[in-house]
This record gives sequence, C-alpha cells and structure tokens, in this order.
Amino acid sequence: MRRAAIGLLVGALAAGGCRQDSAGPPDKPNPEAQQFQPPERAPFMLRFEAEGVDGGTVTLESLRGNVVLVDLFGTWCPPCRAATPALVSLYERYRGQGFEIVGLAYERVRTVDEAKASVRVYQRDFKVPYALALGPEELLKMVPDGFEGYPTMLLVDRQGLGRQSYVGYERGEEETLAAAIEKLLAEPGGP
Repeated sequence: MRRAAIGLLVGALAAGGCRQDSAGPPDKPNPEAQQFQPPERAPFMLRFEAEGVDGGTVTLESLRGNVVLVDLFGTWCPPCRAATPALVSLYERYRGQGFEIVGLAYERVRTVDEAKASVRVYQRDFKVPYALALGPEELLKMVPDGFEGYPTMLLVDRQGLGRQSYVGYERGEEETLAAAIEKLLAEPGGP
C-alpha cells in the first residue's frame, strides 16, 4: 500500500481482498492491478455496537481517546487470515501507546452460535489478543465510498473519527499501517 496522509487508500480487490459476494478465495492476483490514492478527504463518522464473541458488547465509543484500527474480516477469507499475524504484531507494538484493534467478523454460517464458535477457534489459532466481535451489518454502510470486500480496515483517531480506510491485504503492507498509526498517535490529545 502507498502511504496516505488523510484519505482513502484502496488496494485492488483482485490483488488482495475477498469480494463480499465471493464464496471462496479471491480470483488469481492481477499483476497489472494498481492501487490508488485519491485526494485528501474529510474525516468520516463511524460508530458501532457489536456482540463480543466471549460475551459482552464492544463499542467504538468505549475506546474513545485511543487510536483504533477496526478490522472487518471473515475467518473464511484468505487475505484476512494473511493479515491477522501482522495485526497482532501491530497491536503488540503500539498497545501501550494508546492503540487498540477491534476485529469485527462477518461469518458465513447459519447461526450466531456457529459464528461465535468459528471466531473463537480463529482467535485461538492466531493467538489474537485484541477484542473480536460479530460485525453489525449496518457498519458496512458506513465505509467511505461503499463497502467493497474483506478485509476492510478502518483507522479511527482519538476523537472517534474515521481517518483512513484500507481494502484488501498483501504481505508487507503492515508498515504502511504502522506509519498511519504512528501519525495518529502523535496528534494532540494523546496520553
């Protein structure tokens, strides 16, 4: 991914994401697919209340004052699975500085209990230390420029405003995320 100051950074889905309507892995990577960086945009509103996989409720409001990465993912999605170790590493690297991650899972199962069970297995297998919850459908409508696929990562500043959006994931892109996280952590209002 290219570095974005404030704006939307979108990776080509064919190169690293699962389409919302896909039943399996993404199409074969397209070597000609280009990522782009549109002009700067205003921060966007984002809020959610989600059912935690281990009980309780997870809200963005409860994390205000922290920089938050909201990861919209599916345990069935290969790029989401590839991104998770990088997100765990970023969480460990920045959590003591006012950084949080919330993973919101969108599962392809019949019941809430099946979805929670799938996500708990995923949490155990990937040793995910941050909060995981079932993703509310209405959140997908808040993604800037429309939801395109999984994973979608929304970076939220300390005031609770969305500042960046990333679609898809390819190995090595965690340094782009790290630079964006560091920029938001350095903004006034931090600890």
